[in-house]
Amino acid sequence: MAFIKGVFGAYPRNYITKDDLMKLFEHKSFNYSQEKLQTIKKILSSMNVQGRPTCVNFKQFWEDLDEDKCPCTIERPSTDNLFRGAQDPFNPTMGERAVIWEAAVKDLALKAAKGLLAKTNTNTDDVECIITNTSSGVMLPNLSTWLPQQLELSNIKCNYSLDNTGCGGAITCLDVARSTILSGRARSVLVVTVDCSTTHMNTDDEIDMEGILPNLLFGDGAGAVLITDEKEEGLWELNEPECLLMSGETASFINMRTRENGYYLNLSKDLVPSLGQALSQNWSRILKNLTKTSDIEEVEWLVHPGGKAILDTFTRLDPPLSHDHLRHSLKVMGEKGNLVSATLLFVLELMISQPKKNLACLIGPGPGLEVKFMSLNRV
Repeated sequence: MAFIKGVFGAYPRNYITKDDLMKLFEHKSFNYSQEKLQTIKKILSSMNVQGRPTCVNFKQFWEDLDEDKCPCTIERPSTDNLFRGAQDPFNPTMGERAVIWEAAVKDLALKAAKGLLAKTNTNTDDVECIITNTSSGVMLPNLSTWLPQQLELSNIKCNYSLDNTGCGGAITCLDVARSTILSGRARSVLVVTVDCSTTHMNTDDEIDMEGILPNLLFGDGAGAVLITDEKEEGLWELNEPECLLMSGETASFINMRTRENGYYLNLSKDLVPSLGQALSQNWSRILKNLTKTSDIEEVEWLVHPGGKAILDTFTRLDPPLSHDHLRHSLKVMGEKGNLVSATLLFVLELMISQPKKNLACLIGPGPGLEVKFMSLNRV
């Protein structure tokens, strides 16, 4: 059996509110048309996201920051004066963004891992496997080899880098951690998921609203969870997951392409309707197989808060999930937005701190389209 010993979330100190974001988009260097700005303002006013943590201090674009106190070059990026070292600070190249992204991802991943080890009183020698995940960039060596060196994990028997799995990536990592424990390869597994999407903020007026939407929704953060084979009262046991993989025509509904000035992430307007249809057709079966109960009141629901429309989809199922069922997801979304792979771990951390039931269900939609599910039982 595999159990969750602890969860810890980390995020950068910079925070951008909806008002700050609108102020940024209205800056002349963003070159957005008035029509597009009005649409953005309308979307922001209807979103439940009040603000997002970000590794980019966007106030640098309308405030005079002290260059001496906040030096920034591409060779030595500063988290306080980010992008100032780029040739065009409002439109950095892919290479310039990659340097900033890697520095931010390493910082957040290390912060989350150290926080978790301290929170759970875990010695570095006790960690026998590490699993990492990111979907917002590429680095080599990857995090699963870099982190053990930084944390001085001297007893690693296996490591896995499970990247580019999108918003359901945390469940993928938990699945592999569970299998690693059950196979006997390791007795303690450290999972770290991290994404820094705001480094790819796009200023191109030629992109449509499906491309601009990620600019309004995604934030930055890292989540860490420790999985162990030691059974203790109050811990949560991981059960075998399920996956709902949709037809090939949905493959383009969440996609990311490389451009000269960063990644271009597209969220199709057909995403939510297709997700709702697939869930409606399979909801009863999934409930029966995953939770072993048809009573949704017996379950703590931990749905990835990919956006208001995503969460609203679950309120239209039969049986429907209420806003109270989704309270943990709504709280995380309102305060932090969508942190991609790390988001579900923030929701999980919140639930574990104030559990009301002994059964929980993680749900994470992702590119493909797919939806991953995993149930947990409190010991």
